[in-house]
Amino acid sequence: MKQTIFMAALTVFGCFGSFAVTPFVGLAVYILYAVLRPQFMWQWSLPEGIQWSLFVALATIFATVVRGLSPPAPVPGRWPPSPIRFTAGHLFFFLFGLWLVASYAQGLKPELGNDHMVEYGKLYVMCAVGVIAIRTVRHVWALALIYGLSTAYIAYEINFLYFVDGYLGIVRNGYGGHDSNGAGLLLALGLPMCVCAWELYRGWYRWLFAALVPVLVHAVLMTYSRGAMLSLVVAAPLWVFRGTKADRKLKVCLAIAVLAMVPFMAGQQIQERFFSIASYKEDDSAQSRFTSWRIGLEIAAEYPIFGVGVRGSPDLTYARGADIEGRAIHSQYIQIAADNGFVGLFLYCAIAFLALRDTQAVIRAARGRDDPDSRRAYLGAVGIQSALAAFLFGAIFLSCEAFEPQYYLFLAATQLRLAYLSAEAPVPDGPWAAPPPIPPLQTARSAG
Repeated sequence: MKQTIFMAALTVFGCFGSFAVTPFVGLAVYILYAVLRPQFMWQWSLPEGIQWSLFVALATIFATVVRGLSPPAPVPGRWPPSPIRFTAGHLFFFLFGLWLVASYAQGLKPELGNDHMVEYGKLYVMCAVGVIAIRTVRHVWALALIYGLSTAYIAYEINFLYFVDGYLGIVRNGYGGHDSNGAGLLLALGLPMCVCAWELYRGWYRWLFAALVPVLVHAVLMTYSRGAMLSLVVAAPLWVFRGTKADRKLKVCLAIAVLAMVPFMAGQQIQERFFSIASYKEDDSAQSRFTSWRIGLEIAAEYPIFGVGVRGSPDLTYARGADIEGRAIHSQYIQIAADNGFVGLFLYCAIAFLALRDTQAVIRAARGRDDPDSRRAYLGAVGIQSALAAFLFGAIFLSCEAFEPQYYLFLAATQLRLAYLSAEAPVPDGPWAAPPPIPPLQTARSAG
């Protein structure tokens, strides 16, 4: 019952907040639902048939249309709202969407991609709303907190079920429509966000974010996903070795403490699962992936422009040597190449590159500034970049091209650069002043 009351209150807040405050309120609630997947977590408690996110989405879209393109009112002492501008990141993002439509229309069996196209359609509509609604540094920081706290709550539920009830359903059932590998990768996105929140805040509550780190790490371990475990390791230097000198020392100590706890958090089966990476030649799962990659590259070479259509390649893999019917490629990049051609793969990689570039530009510009929004911009960029690095590495081993959270991270990276680099630096309780020199913002026009 309490879960239903919470969902009803949050949905009403998102709907009415879109009109009363700003459409960003509704967008934030919608993204919270996209990450948290409450209808999956609380399916035993929530009434069936209620599409909570649909109500919020419709209200947010309508509020965006009604309110028009006017920015939120500036607040003294904060960086002002950015104008609506379209960058190279936006350009490639929406070109990729158009290419998905073309690939779907040209597919060998278009009906195989129907479900994915519905998901892409919802995603692109809400991202278009985000281009208008996400206008300030604080907006992007709120999204970073949503990712960190949502994934931390999922991790708490996984740990609670394991330690209290002895239940480890995440391995068999995955989470939110994703298998255990996708669930592990989702959880990996939240860890750098929690670390950056710990670094930003200075009250006692900052240590609550630090306490969430081992909870997230243990939840990732319990998915038995070697790709997610490796993603945490690969992305760790991006958040460990950034920040103030004092905080870097604390983060290194935190990382060492978590690493020291891993052998105790990971049972014998998890340890064997992780270290089986070294014996991949004898591992059936690894060999199955190699076979799928070979098949995917063969399909991409035969259909290099449009591919075989959105999610069309799994229909062809078994006849080409896969171990089971409908076997996915198990690599997002090869999956996109097979389904959407090398053109689609290029567009997707361009989106990822530009998002990483945008966060790096903000990190360079905000480093060393001590006003609150500059700190938010810096740590938000570090968190988003680290989460993207973890996801993009993990996606080498997993077909998750319709995974919603990745696209909202791409959007957040682009909007953060707009919000920070196109604004004038604030003077506390006074007028806006010109900022120190910062890297120029490259728009789609200048990029072309």
